[in-house]
Amino acid sequence: MAMSLWVAALFAFAPAIADEPMIDHQPVECTVPEKNARICAYVLDDGEVKRVRVYFRSQNQDAYYWSEMAFDGIQFCATLPVARGKVRHIDYYVWSVDDEFQTARTRPHKISMSKSSSCSYPVIDEDPERIANVVVNATSTKQGNKIKDFEEKSVATFNPTKKR
Repeated sequence: MAMSLWVAALFAFAPAIADEPMIDHQPVECTVPEKNARICAYVLDDGEVKRVRVYFRSQNQDAYYWSEMAFDGIQFCATLPVARGKVRHIDYYVWSVDDEFQTARTRPHKISMSKSSSCSYPVIDEDPERIANVVVNATSTKQGNKIKDFEEKSVATFNPTKKR
């Protein structure tokens, strides 16, 4: 009897337990130098997806930068700034939060910077409006007031982290 009451109580509260967002992302394996890479992911939730971000950095950095991913009607996407010539790869992951403050993220991925002949399927953004409006945010005060290892001219707005 006591066990059946416990099971009934558990099922009564089951709808209140929210699952974290589910991120379905095909990793970007390579891109070409002097171009903006584009990261996209499908994000689903049992409630409402509130934010989706891509966190990224060059192989030379400890801290990540991040950009908001915008919903394009099917999936969430973000355009990354152009990596400088010395960058061999970009580390990144996709992060999301829902209306119940549940979070999820993908595992880290590497985007190899390749010459166009060695990158069979480069994922680049060639939309002039998106390229002109890249917004990047710092995650650490140690990153300073300028973006490092990425072309400053490829970033419309850089938001450094403020000291508290």
